[in-house]
Amino acid sequence: MALKLVISFLVLGVSGTTAFRSAFDTDLYERVIDAELCQEQLTLLSNHSLRYRFYDASGKIPSGILQGNLNELGDYFQCLSIDEFVNNYDIKGKYCRVNIPLDQNPIELPVWPPGPIWPPTGPEENNIDKTESFANLQRATRTISGDGANNKAANSMLSSNLPTLNLAVCIPKVCSVRQALEYMQDQVPLLSLNLTFTENYCRLPNDKPLAPADFVAIGILSFIGLLLIISTSYDLYHIFVRKRDPSEANVLLRSFSVYTNTHRFLTFKSANGALECIDGIRAISMLWVVVGHTYFLTLYGHVHNYVDIINWMSAFSSTWVIAAPITVDTFFLLSGILVVYTTIGKVTRGRFIRCLHLFYLNRLLRMFPLLAAVILLQASLFHHMSDGPNWNVVAGSTERCREYWWSALLHVQNIVNYDAMCLGQTWYLSVDIQLYVICPLVLLWLFGSGRLAWFSLTAAIILSLISSSLYSFLYNFSAVLVNINRLAEVSSYVKYYYFNTLARAPPFFVGMLYGYIIHLYRDRKIRVAKVNLVLLWALSFLIMAFCIFSVYPVAQPSHDIQVLDNILNAYMRAMWACALGWLIFACVQGYGGPINWFLSLQMWKLPARLSYAMYLVHFPIMMVVNGSWLKTHYFSNGETMYRFMGELGFTTIAAFILCITIDAPFSVLQKLLLQGGSKRAPKKVPEIKVEFVEAVNEPNRFFKTVL
Repeated sequence: MALKLVISFLVLGVSGTTAFRSAFDTDLYERVIDAELCQEQLTLLSNHSLRYRFYDASGKIPSGILQGNLNELGDYFQCLSIDEFVNNYDIKGKYCRVNIPLDQNPIELPVWPPGPIWPPTGPEENNIDKTESFANLQRATRTISGDGANNKAANSMLSSNLPTLNLAVCIPKVCSVRQALEYMQDQVPLLSLNLTFTENYCRLPNDKPLAPADFVAIGILSFIGLLLIISTSYDLYHIFVRKRDPSEANVLLRSFSVYTNTHRFLTFKSANGALECIDGIRAISMLWVVVGHTYFLTLYGHVHNYVDIINWMSAFSSTWVIAAPITVDTFFLLSGILVVYTTIGKVTRGRFIRCLHLFYLNRLLRMFPLLAAVILLQASLFHHMSDGPNWNVVAGSTERCREYWWSALLHVQNIVNYDAMCLGQTWYLSVDIQLYVICPLVLLWLFGSGRLAWFSLTAAIILSLISSSLYSFLYNFSAVLVNINRLAEVSSYVKYYYFNTLARAPPFFVGMLYGYIIHLYRDRKIRVAKVNLVLLWALSFLIMAFCIFSVYPVAQPSHDIQVLDNILNAYMRAMWACALGWLIFACVQGYGGPINWFLSLQMWKLPARLSYAMYLVHFPIMMVVNGSWLKTHYFSNGETMYRFMGELGFTTIAAFILCITIDAPFSVLQKLLLQGGSKRAPKKVPEIKVEFVEAVNEPNRFFKTVL
């Protein structure tokens, strides 16, 4: 009943009416326009010192144009703080942004210096057209992040492949941008250029209206907070006042106890048959995801030195960042391994078929609470956390969550609205769930004959490789997510390959194969000759190195070997899964040595448990931080890594809070629901662990409990 209530409130609040889906009060911008009053205020300002505050808060000709800086953001808060009463006129500031194409007189398009190319080429080939490159770079990142539907004026400029100056102007509140700029161009000699411009957007103080999603978020979070207080108080009273054994407490009443859930969350005990090395792999992969998105979202903001970014993207030292998308295939591999390892040998085929609904239900319910919570936060509270001249990026994500929240919860957003995702990074969850839905077609054959099991696994891998090959060789995509030479293809690449379930399936089915092998040798050890062991480890490292460093030649401006791109897209992810799968198998079998020791260290336990929540919340946190930039950002490796450490810290804290207050309590409620409810726990309460392995990659813990 409680779950139904939460879902109902979420549906009514997040969706709301069409009018409340907008993150900004667009009607406010129209209501304040008064052409006659604007003319009077502009005339007054032309002879009043207050005009200097408007000029000072407006953008000027930006420095660093030859470095790719086409943005001048002015002084956002100074502009909005203008509120003066002059000669019976209440004059207030309004911050607006305009796009000025540089292909107009009297502006002459700058000649861009050539960038470095490796390997060295002749003088003609060395003349790279960076004008088109950096003008399309932000459009490409918006497409990947699902912001293609927002900022239509800016995107139309970018889509023309011509550089445009993004300039901030501070004007009186009652004026339209065109009326104010035309007046300024007539009055101020420096602005008498009669430039053609397109209005981007305007901002006013208090233009973020409270929407139904905000009230629902406040209501639900307040209710959860009340439950946390009541449950924690009951738990502490039972343990410290009554001095009773915790096992005698009511499980339902203490399900939201911060004390108990924190204790369980920070208690690390290894179960029999646990794949210890997976914790280290999961934690390291999550760190790689966060650092990759830190670099990627830097491109999403207003960067001062785009030319340096273009050079950085083709440098060998940046290969480890450009190759970061391969880590997503690590999670697909882990999903495939664990879905087999936690199912086969636990139940019979007949019982699995009869309880198939529980197989799916547990997976969806375990993922739902945290996902729904972050969607609700993105649709409401995140929008009010900060502000800035680039806040439209966060506002766009808020609007998409208010409109397309359902596609994220149903895990179909990579199909129905790939270019307007609520949370851009959750495309992975949609693909993972879709693979999980179809995996019983293979699982059913793993219960009986070994011959049928191997045949079904082989067939699944071959079919997935065929589908990946077809998409790769038919569409001829680049093997690098953001290739500076092929930015126009990003939208098609994302739609037909990167977010495509069939194209991303090979690592998952390779994982199922390794999961079956690990299951077969669960209680016995394979004897491998030292020579073969050395060869297998060497081959594994070589394959992983190839998958990482093969993106370097593809990212070069001179690269034109399409066959290499097609081969990498079709087979590189499966190769990565094969190599990493051997590493896991070797560690489980006792052949991991120092690698297994390192990956099994206790220090990986906590980040591994937090990784699902970190994956959900790190992207919104980065967008809030970047959306608060008040000036153009100068990109450098050192500064980006410094921001990564800060964002990682905030992400870890936010993930921990979400796990203790949302994930852990609903984990207990789910167990009680599937067991038919229980008023009082037995004398010895089974320990409830809140782990990412349970939340995403091992959803069958409760499934096994019920069976």
